[in-house]
Amino acid sequence: MESKTLTAARIGYARYAAQSNCGRFLLCALAMIVLPFLALAADAGSVTGVVSNTATGNLLEGARVEIPALGLSALTDDTGRYVLPHVPAGAHEMVASYIGLDALRVATVVGAGQRAVRNFEMTTGIYHLEAFKVTGEREGEAAAITEKRNADNVKDVVSMDSYGYLPNMSAGEVVMRLPGVAGSPTDEGLAYRFNMRGMDPQLNNVTVDGGTLTTLGTNRSFEMQSITGAMFDSLEMIKGHTPDKGADSLGATINLKSRSPLSMREKRRTTYSFSTRWAPPFFEQTPLRSQHRAHPIVNVTHQEVFDVFGGGRNLGVSLNLFYSENAVGGWSALYDYQNTVDSPAYVWDYRTWDNTNNRKQMSLNLKADYRWSANTKLTLNVVGNDNFERQRRRIQVRAFTGNATPSTNANTRGIVPGTYTDKITVVRPVAAANIDVLMDGPLNYYVRMRRFDVGAEHEFGNFQIDYVAGLGTTHLNNGQGTAGQLTMRLSGAGWILDRTESELYPKFLPNGGPDFNNPDNYRPTTNGLTNTNNQNDQFLKQLRFNVRYQLPFTAPTYVKTGFHWREKDTEVWGKDNHRWSYIGGGPLPSDENYVSYDRIQTGRAIPIWQSHMFMNKRRPRDPSAWREDLYYHESQKFIGTRAVTETIPAVYLMAQGRLGAEGWLARTGYLGGVRIEGTETNSWGWVRGRVPSTAAQQQADPYGTAASDYANNYRELHGKYRKSFPSLHLSHDVTPNLKARASWSTSFGRPDPDELLPNETIDEANDRLTINNPALRPQTATNWDATLEYYFEPVGALTVGWFHKTIEDFILRNQEVRTIGSGPDNGFNGEYDGWTERTSLNAGTAIAQGWEFSYSQQFTFLPGILKGLSSSFNYTRIVTHGDYGGGRYLTSREVAGFIPHAMNASLSWRYRKFSTRILYNRTGEHITTFNAASPALNLYRYAYQSVNAGVTYQLRPAVNLTADVANLFNQPQRFYRGSKERLQRHIVNFVTLTLGVNGRF
Repeated sequence: MESKTLTAARIGYARYAAQSNCGRFLLCALAMIVLPFLALAADAGSVTGVVSNTATGNLLEGARVEIPALGLSALTDDTGRYVLPHVPAGAHEMVASYIGLDALRVATVVGAGQRAVRNFEMTTGIYHLEAFKVTGEREGEAAAITEKRNADNVKDVVSMDSYGYLPNMSAGEVVMRLPGVAGSPTDEGLAYRFNMRGMDPQLNNVTVDGGTLTTLGTNRSFEMQSITGAMFDSLEMIKGHTPDKGADSLGATINLKSRSPLSMREKRRTTYSFSTRWAPPFFEQTPLRSQHRAHPIVNVTHQEVFDVFGGGRNLGVSLNLFYSENAVGGWSALYDYQNTVDSPAYVWDYRTWDNTNNRKQMSLNLKADYRWSANTKLTLNVVGNDNFERQRRRIQVRAFTGNATPSTNANTRGIVPGTYTDKITVVRPVAAANIDVLMDGPLNYYVRMRRFDVGAEHEFGNFQIDYVAGLGTTHLNNGQGTAGQLTMRLSGAGWILDRTESELYPKFLPNGGPDFNNPDNYRPTTNGLTNTNNQNDQFLKQLRFNVRYQLPFTAPTYVKTGFHWREKDTEVWGKDNHRWSYIGGGPLPSDENYVSYDRIQTGRAIPIWQSHMFMNKRRPRDPSAWREDLYYHESQKFIGTRAVTETIPAVYLMAQGRLGAEGWLARTGYLGGVRIEGTETNSWGWVRGRVPSTAAQQQADPYGTAASDYANNYRELHGKYRKSFPSLHLSHDVTPNLKARASWSTSFGRPDPDELLPNETIDEANDRLTINNPALRPQTATNWDATLEYYFEPVGALTVGWFHKTIEDFILRNQEVRTIGSGPDNGFNGEYDGWTERTSLNAGTAIAQGWEFSYSQQFTFLPGILKGLSSSFNYTRIVTHGDYGGGRYLTSREVAGFIPHAMNASLSWRYRKFSTRILYNRTGEHITTFNAASPALNLYRYAYQSVNAGVTYQLRPAVNLTADVANLFNQPQRFYRGSKERLQRHIVNFVTLTLGVNGRF
């Protein structure tokens, strides 16, 4: 199957390239520029070498090496190596510079047609101060600032060690601190999903060394918390897209960069970190978390350089091993109110939620770089990352009656008008008054990500060629483990909710009807015992080929072209899902030993049941007490089995360089070009027939009725589009320390894969059929950026940036498109004649614009113990407005998920053997659910602030002791419904302390 798919992809790409006039134009244009210079021969030599930091032993990426008199310059690559071609024979003065280090000037003699070698070992006076301890943080920040300063486009770069030791060692902990990024923690307090410049995570791309990462299931957003940052050297946020990179990020692209194992001067190096994540007893915790307080984190990296095949230091190998247990505990209270803006409003739904989980993660990363010759380097990168949860338990107690809209039937109404206030809700004992106790788990969540990349880089005179081929897979098994989910219900019990004394721990009192503290009064709901087991698989194949040519002009001038191709198969398998109804009659025994956090705080004694008490190996322990819904099991084999394949070929052409060789023009850089990217989608799956079977038929013949409902309704959908994405980026060095940038670029965000899969929703009452639309186009953005960047010596930067996005082709759902015709070729096997067809369409235009401010500096110029101070700060302010495809003009306060404010700050201090750090993060208040019909149903998240603090003591040069506190002030997550006086949800994730030892030898 895969070989046929790959063959089809190759044929599809060949046809695409052959039929693309734009593609032919780009290739012809490149040939016209390059071919006249291929025959040129210069009686000149070249200079090559490496630039290193003598204090840390690292070879430096992004160092600038120049021959000022000739106007020649080059930047070092990720192995610290540079090449200056076409250097006239003779003696020349060379200069090497790097942020935070003292510039070096040396004399070099170049012979005609010869390659001279000149290495630079750089240092700075700060390293010679006895009171100042050299750490990776200083060089990491300098490397990030250097890369940002050298970039041709607008981007932010951060080193993985810029913030010291991070307790979870995840990439998400670093991303959340970049300007332009805003994220809300999950209900477990973890940093997973991030908005970038106001754009939802589904519309942004995450890559590793330029190659797209596989995600989970039919979701395009990559969960940043699920991959360790320990295997990467730095992270860049690309805001101004260039033609040689994918344009499929509406807000920004996050690129995780690994470091070449050839980038160190010593023969071998081992770094390690052994930590314990601890729930200390002197901080409040949930009971289950208190039973298992300590969990390990282990990270070991070994790098070594070898001499092979007669070469010297030409093979570098890096191996990283990581294991982590991120145990969390949490508690939540939730209230939902009557649908009214008036006061008072009753609470119709009250819930408490206890959660415990241990997210285990282990990864292995092997990277090898082999320098075949002075002109050729080969690279291999292998990643295996497992992220799994097998112990998550969630206990939810829910008291509810009706819904947000009051019932018109006074006889069945649980809440009687005139009996409630803003703080007290009285529910009488009617059939609609329910109390549910739901136990979920232990859950099973197992993600296996594998990635294999192999590539090469070549230099042939003025040509630089690189290519990489990659394979990636992600397998997600998501279900309810060997147990399942059990819902117990008591109906007809009256209750009083009194929040007068406490909003979080209210009084919950009986008000007639059955005793809700007696477990004998509860029974499982219909289909109340479930066990699910779903498999989601992604297979990604990708290839990138790039050619860069330096034109022999006085001013640095380059042209670059290439083609990129990738194909991603997303498959969903739901063949083993079950549910049962209780037929035993009598009560089920509760777990008398379980003590919830809610019981400790309020004294409530509502009984708790755990599903594993009644399940064994995914089946009921007592089969005679449960009746399985076999029709559900059989129908899920059709409903839950589907797949979509995306094939994405692209070609591009771009030029970059400087406008002149000297003066004002030499300080002005440009990069411009166009990328042409196509997308072809093919999906398949089953949908339900027009006339479904009856409940009686399903019970009598579950296998036959499931087949009759679905087997003959197999669908295949196809979609295709191609778009051009031009861009132009300008930069100007106003002074040696002040840089201005302006850019115009285009980008896009693809439709959600769920939109491309077969789906048909049947409305018999109104003769309406709602289907997915595989011909959906992506949402597109036209982006303007302008920044001013000021760089401090020795290490620091101040950036002020403005951006403006015009976003078009929003996806508008449930739009009437036609009346379905008759005949077998109407697309539905002749059914639905005369019905109205609804689907999703592209429509709407919106604006998102904002300001970004960032500042960082190391205060090594201060006297005495203040030399060890460093700080950083960034703030983002974004506004949006437009119709967003819905026919209603919306503003920032009405666009669900749009986060208008974000801020980060850090302060660190190093003195002798001690260092300390404080990290602050703030996500502004924003709306999460918008209801155009009723403002009372709008859901908002309060501003969220978190503070982490840490201290490090250097026991000896190779051993550091660390202590870090996460969520120091136990900041809760809080939401409100309609108005700020109506607290909707309060989540407490508690405080975690991480103790560890790390170092390098």
